[in-house]
Amino acid sequence: MRHFLDNSILGLRDAIHRNRQEKDLRRSRTAEVFSTVENVVDGTDSKIRLVPGYKKKLQNIIQSSLEFADDLVDQIPEAIEVSGRTFASDPYVNAFFTNTTDLQSIFSHSSEIRDYMEATHDESGSCCALLCMHRTEKTVMGMELSGSMLKRDVLQVAVSFSDHRIYSPAPSEPETRAGLKTCLFQGLVTNALERIVKLQLASHRLQSQRQMLQARLRRYRQKTREVAQDPRTGSKIAYAIEETSQELGKIEEQMLHTPLLTPQVALEQVMDVFSNPDDFIRIRKLPLSLNKMGIKINAASPQPVNKLNLTEVIIGNELPRVVTLATFPRKELVARTVFSAPG
Repeated sequence: MRHFLDNSILGLRDAIHRNRQEKDLRRSRTAEVFSTVENVVDGTDSKIRLVPGYKKKLQNIIQSSLEFADDLVDQIPEAIEVSGRTFASDPYVNAFFTNTTDLQSIFSHSSEIRDYMEATHDESGSCCALLCMHRTEKTVMGMELSGSMLKRDVLQVAVSFSDHRIYSPAPSEPETRAGLKTCLFQGLVTNALERIVKLQLASHRLQSQRQMLQARLRRYRQKTREVAQDPRTGSKIAYAIEETSQELGKIEEQMLHTPLLTPQVALEQVMDVFSNPDDFIRIRKLPLSLNKMGIKINAASPQPVNKLNLTEVIIGNELPRVVTLATFPRKELVARTVFSAPG
């Protein structure tokens, strides 16, 4: 009986402890979300704070957006090592770069990589970063082996990668992923800010046009009184008044459908962006089968082929970019003088 009571007490104590931990974790997450809400408001329009209950209105939306960014970054495959050693052995490295000199030059030209390497002073280390590229496909004439026969002037599709960009270098892959999540989330903030600024500029433009047309009407009406004895001139002014009044009417009609940028309207812009983050950024998988020359090969072909499963990111209306995490050894960094020499 005593043993049973002791176990019951221990079980109850453990349950209370777990409950406290869960409550602390929930409080911590809520505090983190509210802190992020404030950062979003600071990054878009601080007047949003004038809207009663703005924190509650944004809390769940911001939480969902954070989870969305987490999910997107989690879809990016594990990092590949980009180096002279892996150029021949890794199909991705082989496809993304023309040769080892090309890959070393691209990473060595990156100001983010060089600043990171110079700040760490770890001669034997490496960094992990996000590598982004444009993928291009074009039809070319080439040769193809069909059984034992070599066919010439065969239409083929060549795949190449260009405009390499490198972001968020960090000591390890988890830290790079964390940096990417921050970048994606900041992209949503920037998108919301752009919408707010666009509304503000549209409202200011319409107000300025209305003021200009109203001033023009006043001048024409003043002239009408001044030339009352000149029918010919009066007729011209009357036509100008009619034309200006029509323009003014169109502007005022547009103003009815262009809301003033009140704190509530600014909040609605933020809520709309963060409620639909997939309208701003999307990820898609793209399977490819290429030979060593970057030519598309039928997956059923008997010839040697590199099978790739690319990840493409589409941000807003920009062209899709292939993205991958890449580790780059410091020893592969080309000396600054090699690519900064004159000529």
